[in-house]
Amino acid sequence: MNIHYNVTTEQIMSYGYGADHGDGFEDSHFPGCKVAIIPDQPIDARTQRFDVATWKVVDKETPDSDPFPMFEVRGAVARELAETDKFVLPDFPIVETERAAWIDYRKMLRDSSKGRTTPAEMLAVIPARPDGADVFVLLRSRLTA
Repeated sequence: MNIHYNVTTEQIMSYGYGADHGDGFEDSHFPGCKVAIIPDQPIDARTQRFDVATWKVVDKETPDSDPFPMFEVRGAVARELAETDKFVLPDFPIVETERAAWIDYRKMLRDSSKGRTTPAEMLAVIPARPDGADVFVLLRSRLTA
């Protein structure tokens, strides 16, 4: 397996199979990186680094944070908007006060990202649905912990 690693930080930049680069000391196409050839093994670049001294993949002292939690929250909001479209259609069989509650809820969903920079801030302003369900409870518990 080829690992492209940063020689300063030991961060794994890329890994996989490909042409054998020889003894493992060749320059990578990534700036400031070299290529190491190691035996096949599972790799998680968020939690592991390449230790040049031992020539092994080792656990990081502190794993990298997940770079995509906002995308996950925004995706959940988009799915919830799609699932609740039916409640605002004029021919859906609910009373107008309930329809108005769904319209307000959906506006809060759309506005949840405005001016907010973290998943916790965004999730904090999303209320329970008008039917009482909190479809974001699991996401809240995982991302705000």
